[in-house]
Amino acid sequence: MLKGIDNVGIAVTDLARSIAFYEQLGFTKSADYDADVKGCTMTAGSAVLFLFQTQANPQPVRREPTLAQNPPGIDHISFLVEDVDRIYQDLKAKGVQFDGEPADQEWGARLVGLKDPDGNNLYFLQYLG
Repeated sequence: MLKGIDNVGIAVTDLARSIAFYEQLGFTKSADYDADVKGCTMTAGSAVLFLFQTQANPQPVRREPTLAQNPPGIDHISFLVEDVDRIYQDLKAKGVQFDGEPADQEWGARLVGLKDPDGNNLYFLQYLG
């Protein structure tokens, strides 16, 4: 029986840079990993990311908010937050770049998007009502 998602693995081109970025978002480095790849786990609440250093020289991620135009694969990660506007203001003051400002969606949520250092789409999401 499926119980949930244990972690989301993200291949990164610069592990130290990505750790610093996710720490700005509120994640804490919780464990190092150095077996078959060099990486670490990052946690925030029940969200767990496994960041690992890619050995390849990959093309940048090319995904757009339009969703249907994107290639197959994991498209984005949405983080559930209590107050989208507050996290937006706090992180913007720290220099984090966003794709725009928080906005209400017709499907019942308020969200704001940003990209991690490797171009992965991230969202902070707060359900309305």
